[in-house]
Amino acid sequence: MAQLKTPGVYVEEKNSFGTSIVANATAVPVFIGFTEKINQLNGEDINNINGSGNVKEPVLVRSMLEYEQHFGKADTTGSIAISEKVDPKTKAKTFYAKNVKDGVTGTYEPGLMYPSVANFFGNGGGSCYIVSIGEYDQFTSLTKAAVDMAYIKKAIEMAEQATLILPTDLIRFGKLDYYNWGTELTNFCQEEKKYFCVLDVIQNAANDPVYDEKDISNYRKNVTPDFPSYAAAYFPYLKSLTTYAYKDDMSNVTLDGHSITTTNNSTIEDVKTFLSTNYINMPPSPFMAGIYSRLDNATGVWTPPANTIPAGVIGPLVPLTNKQQEDLNVSNTGKSVNAIRSFTGRGTLVWGARTNDGNSLDWRYINVRRLFISMETDISKSLETFVFKPNVHNTWVEVKTMIESYLFGLFNDGAFAGTTPAGSYHVLIGVGETMTDEDVLNGYMRVSIQVAPVRPAEFIVLTFSQMIGQ
Repeated sequence: MAQLKTPGVYVEEKNSFGTSIVANATAVPVFIGFTEKINQLNGEDINNINGSGNVKEPVLVRSMLEYEQHFGKADTTGSIAISEKVDPKTKAKTFYAKNVKDGVTGTYEPGLMYPSVANFFGNGGGSCYIVSIGEYDQFTSLTKAAVDMAYIKKAIEMAEQATLILPTDLIRFGKLDYYNWGTELTNFCQEEKKYFCVLDVIQNAANDPVYDEKDISNYRKNVTPDFPSYAAAYFPYLKSLTTYAYKDDMSNVTLDGHSITTTNNSTIEDVKTFLSTNYINMPPSPFMAGIYSRLDNATGVWTPPANTIPAGVIGPLVPLTNKQQEDLNVSNTGKSVNAIRSFTGRGTLVWGARTNDGNSLDWRYINVRRLFISMETDISKSLETFVFKPNVHNTWVEVKTMIESYLFGLFNDGAFAGTTPAGSYHVLIGVGETMTDEDVLNGYMRVSIQVAPVRPAEFIVLTFSQMIGQ
C-alpha cells in the first residue's frame, strides 16, 4: 500500500488464491490446401507469409458461413462428365459420372478443402484455422515444389490456438508426396510438442470398394516419422453425403461429350437430380477432427475417439472383416491404422483409437498422447509467469500448489485412472527431489510430474463357465 498521509479509512485487497493454470483448447485443427478465393472480410487479400509465394496467413473460422466469406465455396474447376444409358424397354434413364482426365467411372475428385471443413463442422467441430496455399484454378499449375512446407509450418505456428494438423487436401498431389509431407508434419508436431497430426491412408482406387493390402503397406512404408505417436491414421474412405459441386450455368458438366446446356430442360433437371444424389467418397480425417472436438467438449481430451458414429456418412467405402482389421490394428511395424467399420444394427463406427506408435506401451493410444500434449501445453504456458522469480522454497511451493490444483481438476473430471488423487498423480519440485544446488546456481527450476492416464478398454474378454445346480 502507498504511504498514508491523509487521515481516513483505506481498503487493501489481498489475493486469496495463487496463480492458476488455464486449460487451453484441445481440438482446433489447421486445414491446409486450396480455396476458391483468399480474402479478408473487408475484401482485401490475405497476406502471404513467404513474400511472393502462395502460402497465406492462417485465418480462424467458426462456421461455414464465415469460411465462405473468406474463402468461397466448393471447387467447380473440374469437368464432370456424365454418361447416359437408356433402357430400351422401359426407356428409363441411368446416369454415370466420369472423370474427363482418365475416363474411369466415378473417379471425379474435386478439391477437398471445402468438404473437409464442412464435415469437420458437421461432426461437432467448433473452430478451425485455414491455411490457403492457392486458389482452385492454381492446383493444376502448381507443382509439389509450391507446397513450401517450411512456410506452411510457420503459418501453423501463427495459429495460436491450433492443436491438430490436417493436410487432407494435399492428398491430390499423390500418395508419395502426401506421405512425405505427413512424415514431416508429424516430426514437426513432436518438435513443437503441442500439435497432433491426423492422416489418411490413400486408396489406390478411391472409389473401389475392395480391400487392397497394398494401400496399408504403402502407408507404412512411406510414413516414417521419428516420433510416430504424434499422428494417427484412418482407413478406409467414407461414402459421404457430400455431393458434386457444379457451376450455376452447368458449364463444367458434359453429357456424353456434349455441353449440358445444349440439351433439353428435362434432361438438365434429370442430371441435376443425379448430381444431387451422387456422393463423393471422402478421406476420413476431417470427420475425425470433428469427432475429436465433439468428444473433447462433451467429456474431455482423455476420451478415446472411438466407438462413435461419424455424421454425414452413408458408410465406409471398403467393408472390413475382423481378420483384415487385425493387421490394421496390430502390426510388426507399430504403425497402427484405425479402421472405420459398419456393423449390423449399429451403423458406421470408428473402430480404432491408436496412434502410429502402436508398439509403444506409453504412447499407443490417441487419447493418452493428446492428453499429455494438452497438459504439457497448459502447464508450460502457466510456468512462464515464474521466469526470473526467486528460485527458492516459497516459489517451489507456489508452483507445486498450482500444478496440483490443475491436476486435481483433471482428476475430478475423470482424466486419470487412479481412484484417489495420490494414486493418480505426483508433483515433485525442489532441492533433493528434482534439483541439486548446482541446478539452482545455474538458474534451473526442474519440475517432475507423474500421472496415470485413462486407457481405453480395447479388448473386452468375457469368461463363462457352468456350475452344477444346487
